[in-house]
Amino acid sequence: MIDVLFEQRVVQNTGLAAEAVWHAVNETYNAKGRAEGVPLPLIFLVLPLTFHQRTAAALASKTQPGALYKLLAEDREVTVGLQARMQAMADRTFQALSIGFQTNLLHLDSDRTRQVIPGRKTPPVTHVTEEVKTILNAAKRVGQGFAEMSVVQLAIHLRVRF
Repeated sequence: MIDVLFEQRVVQNTGLAAEAVWHAVNETYNAKGRAEGVPLPLIFLVLPLTFHQRTAAALASKTQPGALYKLLAEDREVTVGLQARMQAMADRTFQALSIGFQTNLLHLDSDRTRQVIPGRKTPPVTHVTEEVKTILNAAKRVGQGFAEMSVVQLAIHLRVRF
């Protein structure tokens, strides 16, 4: 019997997942004047949005600000299956956070409301493949969306529950 998440494990590695999370967190942090990070629950949206080919390609092609709003206005089907992907990718998100925290790519601001902040100012790696660039550009757009909307707004617009 083939594992349902087999393709995910082969194609989507945890190091890339940690980097995608960093790009989203860094974008949010910079957009909020380096004063606020990403609330921990929102981190679980990064991988389902950026590792989903159709969503990542659509997000990466949008301009900021309002990339997430533009995506939702253009294609309401983006939210279909997002909750299930978020739940299915929770373990990978935890693994990505673990790598991020262990390598100081990410930090948890425990003085506040458990926000994730970037541990470095520059990307850890420069990529040349278009697929990876699409994922990381989509992650930046997700981070911008996190800066523009509250947790409640994101949950309503994306039709997810935390």
